[in-house]
Parts: sequence; structure tokens; C-alpha cells
Amino acid sequence: MSSRIGVVGLGRIGRLHARNVLLEDPSTELVLIGRSADRLEAARKSLKGSLSAKSRLDEVPEISVRTMSDAWADGLDGAIIATSTGSHPELTRHAVARGVPTLVEKPLSLDLAEIPQLSEELEAHGVPIMVAFHRRYDEGYQRLRAQIRSGDMGPIRVVHAVDHDHRHVDPDYIPRSGGIWRDLLIHDFDTIPWLLGDRPESIYATGGVLDADIYSESCDLDTATAVITFASGVQAVVSGGRNVAAGQDVATVVYGSDAAFSAGVDAQSPVVPLEPGTTASTNTYEDFTERFDATFRREMGHFLAMVRGEADSLTPPSAGVVAARLAVAAEESARSGRPIRIEW
Repeated sequence: MSSRIGVVGLGRIGRLHARNVLLEDPSTELVLIGRSADRLEAARKSLKGSLSAKSRLDEVPEISVRTMSDAWADGLDGAIIATSTGSHPELTRHAVARGVPTLVEKPLSLDLAEIPQLSEELEAHGVPIMVAFHRRYDEGYQRLRAQIRSGDMGPIRVVHAVDHDHRHVDPDYIPRSGGIWRDLLIHDFDTIPWLLGDRPESIYATGGVLDADIYSESCDLDTATAVITFASGVQAVVSGGRNVAAGQDVATVVYGSDAAFSAGVDAQSPVVPLEPGTTASTNTYEDFTERFDATFRREMGHFLAMVRGEADSLTPPSAGVVAARLAVAAEESARSGRPIRIEW
């Protein structure tokens, strides 16, 4: 029997998730949920057009639209929450109180200090929840984690991670994004401890506005760097930037005493090599949706399996606590100009 999946929030990431629901399982009954009938209808037409043009589906499934109250009254098998971050706690509470398995965009709350308590509250319902830290579902990052855990790399020494957006973010989004630490680098703050299986002990962070003053108006940064020190002594160097290089650049390199491996260093990396005999990539990633297209598909496939009771969440709410604490500490470090110790 097909599942009935509701998507709340019809911005860029909401439409991406809606598309991937039908690409992963065309038998799904997809419901677009919102408050504006005109916007819902426009989103439905846009999604059907996108699926017709790009999906190679023989027939685009019917897509229904519902207001918020009607959708919950009609019943859902799963819910995808892709609204602005400020609404995540209320909508996630609403879903799990009705026993509906949920995929909610990160972070779980704009108030990162709220996440530990909110995670306990939500998980107490016993309803499956995935917070959309999509890199845990990425094949390259999963293989990198397996290499680290195998022990074949020897003692891990250093991690280098880059998280560089090809373009500036939409100016309207900057004031409500939560800033570069919460919006962009929080993915690295989640991924690196997960890769290492190690606990961060301190972070030193710095940054500035080098390209567009509009970030300053929202007390945000367009360029940021952090050094994380872990309990084992491993150090991770993370850089984030908006409007950097010739394409989207998201990669993590882990150096061990005996070997080094990476996720995200591939034929579409935008860094141009200058050594004789090397050539630059001619086809770089335009943005994060293109860089992680296959990953978002895998994430959605996992979510649909979770809805059917065939898989467990790799990213329950409590999994985001470490990333939240690192982001808060990075903000404090960047403001104060000093390293911040993270007490557990």
C-alpha cells in the first residue's frame, strides 16, 4: 500500500524533497501543505513541470494540495517539514503528537540551546524522526567513516573540511538564516564528530565580511574558519564561505598516520591545479543541491523506508546536540576572539 506523505514548506528545499519523494517511490500519494491556496497551486504546477522535464517518469503522479488543518485531519503516513527554522519546533511537536514519522530540516530549533531539551521531549513520543543532516546519508561520507573505523588509517591526525557556497545566499534569507555557523558550518559540526566517533573539547573560530556588506547588516559573516580540538587530540580545520571559487566546494579530507581519504574531492571540484600536466575541471557543481543531488535522493529513500518501518533514523533529534553546541561555541569564540572550551 502506498504511503501518504505531506510536505510543509514549499521553498527551494521543500520542493526538492517533494520531487525526491516521487522519484524514489512514484506510488506515493504526495500532499503539498500550506496556508495560501494560490501558492500551493503554483507549487504543484512547478513541481509537475519539473518532474515531467527531468525525472524520466513515464507518468507524473497526481499531487494534491491541502491547508494545514485539512492535511492533519485527513491523516498522513509521514511528514516533511521544510519551513523556516523558527517554526520547526511547533510543527515537529504537532507531527509526532499525532504519531506521524517526520523528516525536519536542520537545525531543529533556531535557539540552539533549546535542542537538548527539545530532543528529549520529541524522542519521548517514540515516533521516528529524521533531522536533515543529509551528509550522514551520503555514500562518500559513509565510506569515509567506515575507513576511519576500520583502523587501517592508523591514528587519525588532522581533518580538513571546506564548505564553500558557489553563490551568495538570497539577501532575504540572510536575516532569518541563523548565520554562517548555524546555517552552513553546522553540517561540518555534525559530520566531523560523527566521522571520528570522538567528542570535541574546544573550538576557536574567526571570520569576517570580505565580499558583501549585507551580511554585516544581519551580524553575519561571509567567510569563517574554525579549529576544533577533540578529546583524542585530533584537530579539525573547517572553512566556510559564501560566493567562493568557481563552483560549489564541499569536501572533507581525513589524514591518518598510515593513509588519507576524502569525501567530496572528485572530478567536479572547482579548485584549479597549476602543476604541469594537470587540468582543471570543466564541469563544477553549481550549488549545494547539485553537489548533493544523489545524497538528497538517498536521504529521502531512507525516510520512506523509515515510514514503512523498514529502517531506523540515522539522525534522530539527539544526534544534533553536538553540532548545536559547536555552533553556539563558534559564535562565542568569533565574538570574543578566544578559544571556547565545551563542557560535557
